[in-house]
Amino acid sequence: MKILIFVTNFYPYLGGLENYVLELSKRLIKKGIRVDILAYNIYKIKEFERYEGINIYRIPCFNILKGVYSLPQLNIKTKEILKKLSKNDYDFVITQTRFFSSSWLGMLFAKKNKIRLIHTEHGNVFVKHKNKLIQFFSWLYDMSIGKRIFKNAWKVIGISKACCDFAKKRGAKNVFLVYNCVNLNLFKKQRPKSDLRKKLKIKNKFVITFTGRLIYAKGVQDLIKASEGIKNIKLLIIGEGPYKEYLKRIAKKKNIDASFLGQKSQEEIVDILNRSDIFINPSFSEGLPTSVLEAGAVGLPIIATAVGGTGEIIKNYKTGILVNPKDITQLRKKILELMQNKDLRKRLSKEVQKEVRKRFNWDDNIKRFIEILQK
Repeated sequence: MKILIFVTNFYPYLGGLENYVLELSKRLIKKGIRVDILAYNIYKIKEFERYEGINIYRIPCFNILKGVYSLPQLNIKTKEILKKLSKNDYDFVITQTRFFSSSWLGMLFAKKNKIRLIHTEHGNVFVKHKNKLIQFFSWLYDMSIGKRIFKNAWKVIGISKACCDFAKKRGAKNVFLVYNCVNLNLFKKQRPKSDLRKKLKIKNKFVITFTGRLIYAKGVQDLIKASEGIKNIKLLIIGEGPYKEYLKRIAKKKNIDASFLGQKSQEEIVDILNRSDIFINPSFSEGLPTSVLEAGAVGLPIIATAVGGTGEIIKNYKTGILVNPKDITQLRKKILELMQNKDLRKRLSKEVQKEVRKRFNWDDNIKRFIEILQK
């Protein structure tokens, strides 16, 4: 079996979606399946690279909206790469999230070459953006091209129940649930490997960590605002994005002790999580957040917004604490509650780790994925 996956961003950049594609590809390869990746050459690096047994092809692209969105350059180089790939006799083309232009490109490639299209959906709501004009055009895209991707897919895989429901409402047929997963061999409770607390002068402070892309929809600005006035805390913000400088200004203005650590490898993230006291995901929308799965696998007490598939991981006061998105007052209240209640932190830590290891492991879900391919 041969598979071609279309994705906007990929290695060496590894965010939540990119880690999902990487882990999926590695496990498919172990099952004897060939996996090629077509990604956009956002960072102007090699046009072809082989990594972890995966053939990675990169096409030229335009980066718009301050780097938030990318479009393919339909030039001679792109046409040459697509023509070369069309000769590989793929069994399936797999796309990731309907609002990325790479999914539209993958749909056209599959249709032209008469290859079955499998679309994987990571979202469950229309795109949210503080710019209403951008949000409007995103809605138009969803109602036209996004809807067409769902309808043209032979099968649709949702990474959460919420994603599956959204796909069905947008016209998708043959929708299957295969949960987003976490690498349990890597993300686990372990003795910290670095002197992070000493390096960042944390000492005895209560450490709150966030990981993810620094964009408006991730809600990090709400975490910073909710931290105002709380004594003896330290925010560790892991990730890059166009919102980073704005977030730094907010933290400085509100006199919040926050360290913006930039993009980190998975190994570094594991180490930081093991140095943290709690994890917070204040996002406005999620499919099934990888960052929450990773924190849960490590055994961190979690506060997360009740959006998308998050509630399929976090059961309120059982495996974590849920708050309403954009409710800064409620978020501050829950931060203080966890800071003051060590027994609650211990119980949530134990239960979320148990839940993630049981339901969101790759070993079980890769079997489900391959079964769907073979049906």
